[in-house]
Amino acid sequence: MSNISQKIQNNIDNIESLKKQISGWKKLSDEELFQAVKEFEKTPRLEVSIYYNYLFNDAKFADILLDIYKNNTENAKLVILLISAIGNMIQRYNLPETKDIYELMFDNAYKKNIGPYVAIFLPRMEHFKNYSNKWQYFMEVKDMSPKKVAESSFEVIMDILGSEIPENYKEEVANYFDKKAEESNNEYGRQYYSDLANKFK
Repeated sequence: MSNISQKIQNNIDNIESLKKQISGWKKLSDEELFQAVKEFEKTPRLEVSIYYNYLFNDAKFADILLDIYKNNTENAKLVILLISAIGNMIQRYNLPETKDIYELMFDNAYKKNIGPYVAIFLPRMEHFKNYSNKWQYFMEVKDMSPKKVAESSFEVIMDILGSEIPENYKEEVANYFDKKAEESNNEYGRQYYSDLANKFK
């Protein structure tokens, strides 16, 4: 452990402290809980390090985050932070995906102001692979709000899964990227979106 840089050690200490604080969430005020989760949510997004694996690949702590969600389902800002924290723990640190985590994501997939954040993670989840209406869902993501997050999520989905697109959705996706090319204010953006549009023609 002596090879750990001071920066990483400081991050480990901070993550452990936040996890301890959040684990005792029932003793915290609503504002204290929100601030603790807000600070924790930033940590799985730090530059990936094997030294963080045990901190984030923690099913018991994920269950605590799920309990917090179940008690705060109407607090959209807190729900977004919980979705981001759990989603990044899965994607970046291989936190085991559970039915409860999938249900948290799916239950919020179409919720106003929350859905686009779910779309960052839901399409890559194992449980989602068998969802019968997934392409209809993907098409709806781009029209969700907040618009900037929704469009970014949609574009990532098309980048990852675009090769599997059913024929009947290709024109809609091509039109979306053509419109983005027209709206782009620089040559690079126009070319980038035009190339994407051509993939679906």
